Formats: sequence, structure tokens, C-alpha cells
Amino acid sequence: MSSKINRRNAATNIALAFFGAAVRTNSAHAQAYPNKPIRWIVPYSPGGGNDTFARLVGQKLSENIGQPVVIDNRPGAAGLIGGTAVAKAAADGYTIMIDQSSIATNGLVYKKMAFDAFKDLAPLMLGAKGDNTLLVSAASPVKTVADLISMAKEKPGRVAYATGGVGSSQHLAMELFRSQAGISLLHVPYKSTPAAIIAVSVDEVQVFLISVATALGYIKSGKVRAIAVTGAKRSHSMPDIPTLIESGLENYTSYNWVGVFTTSGTPQPVIDRLNTELVEALYDPGVKDTLTKQSWVNAGGPPESLRRVMDEERVRYERVIKEGGIQIEQP
Repeated sequence: MSSKINRRNAATNIALAFFGAAVRTNSAHAQAYPNKPIRWIVPYSPGGGNDTFARLVGQKLSENIGQPVVIDNRPGAAGLIGGTAVAKAAADGYTIMIDQSSIATNGLVYKKMAFDAFKDLAPLMLGAKGDNTLLVSAASPVKTVADLISMAKEKPGRVAYATGGVGSSQHLAMELFRSQAGISLLHVPYKSTPAAIIAVSVDEVQVFLISVATALGYIKSGKVRAIAVTGAKRSHSMPDIPTLIESGLENYTSYNWVGVFTTSGTPQPVIDRLNTELVEALYDPGVKDTLTKQSWVNAGGPPESLRRVMDEERVRYERVIKEGGIQIEQP
């Protein structure tokens, strides 16, 4: 009996020792982090919305933590080159990434991917949300969403919409619109936003869904006109433009959002520290004011907020992806 008790006590002591070591390790991670530069991967070219957000928030983050935050642009393959780099990085919190809403649906669109955003990336913070808007040519007879739907029903499959590519967030949002409106539309992908804007301005395509932040300058030029925004309520940047819900599509919403991620397996204390510092940087008055002027609405919150938005995005578009047979062989 004494021997059994001694063995049980020994096992208990070993377990407590391991537990204590784990607690000390986690504590050490929290206290030592960060002690070197953080690499912030932007999986798109410099100058775009993701890049601007990362540089703005990254500068304030660097000031707050006392370490450089180095922006590393890794464009290509619809953001998947940068995403792969983060998924395969060391799980230590020194490599983070910004990405947009399509990261939640790429796994449904691409047949083969080098990583799974839901398994290989750890959410850090939902950065900000922004509405999209439907644009038509300033000379178009289409003045409202009802006009657009009426035209599409009169000319099934001949009313065209522009996007930035097959499987893009624009494509999925327009397919959701088409499905809920009960109409047939022609998808015309373009290689760039400027090319798509030119196309809609001359009525080469009849409508283009784009973020409010990007659209404002083109609307002010007088070459295009907004007929609706896609959020649950009107945009503070364009308060005179109705929502799609107000325009008759009672269940329709779509957002342009950005989130910050790191590598899955990163110690929880490091994730917690990053979240705290990122949210603080996001809500710096100067940063918040700049983002508001760019038509973003700050989000923040715990990492779970980003995970919840990713789950919602996947559910929102899964049906239209399957119905439309939207699939790409290679990114």
C-alpha cells in the first residue's frame, strides 16, 4: 500500500511540476514579448486599402510597444501568397497579417489551397468594417435599384456587372444580390478597379459593386452615380443614398471588412497582448479619425469577434458559391 501511495504522490508531483513549468513558460512569453521587430504581412500591393490600414495602425502599434513594425507586401494569387507565408511562419507572434473578407470564402472557391484560414491562422482583431455601394454610369437611365432589377428582367443575362475577378468578394456580393433579386446578370471580371470604373462610367457594364471608401472620389468626379449601399444602415459618408434593404431586398447585407491574424499555435498570452495593443492602436484618436474619413467604421474587440465574422461570411456566401458553380482550379 505504501508503495502505491508513493508512486501516486510521485506522479502527482511530476504533473504539478509540468503544470508549473507551463504556467512559467506562458508567463515568460507574456513578459518577454515583444523583444524584437514584428513583421506585418500585407498580401496585396502597396497603396490599397489593406496596405493603408496596416501602415496606419502599424505605426501607432510600433510607438506603443517600442519595437519596429515592418510592413512586408506579398501580393499575388488573390492574397494567398501572403497568407501562406503567415500560416507557415513560426508560431511566436512576430509575424502578423492583415486580410479582407475574401479570406473567409477562399476555401470554398479554390479547389486547392496551401493553407486553411480557419485552422492555420489565429484571429487577432477585427479591424474595421466598410459598406459597399452599387455604381452606375452618370448617364445611365438606372436611378434606383428597382430600375436595375426591372432592366435585368427585361434583358435577362444581358445586364452586366463588373468585379475584380472570379471568386472575389465583389463577385460573391453581386451573386448574392442577383439571387435575392431573382434576376439573371452577366459577370464581367476586370484586372483592376480603375479599369472596372472606366467600364461602368461609359456603360460598357451597367453596374459595379465597390467599397464606399474607394467609390467616393469617382462619385465626386461626376462620371458615376451611387444607387444603393449594402450595409444594414446608410453610410455616414453618403447619407442620401438608400440601403439595399430600403430598396426592397429585405435580407441583403454585405460588408467590406479587414482583420488581423497571426500563425495558429501562437501562445495565448502573446495573442492576448497583441490584441490589446492592436485595439489600443486602432482607437488612437488620430488613427480613428483618419479611418473614419476613409469611410471605415472601427471594430476592434477580442479575437473571437473576428472569428465570428469569418463564420458569418462563410455561411452568407456558401449557397451562392455552390449554386453558381463558382470554383477556381488554382489561385
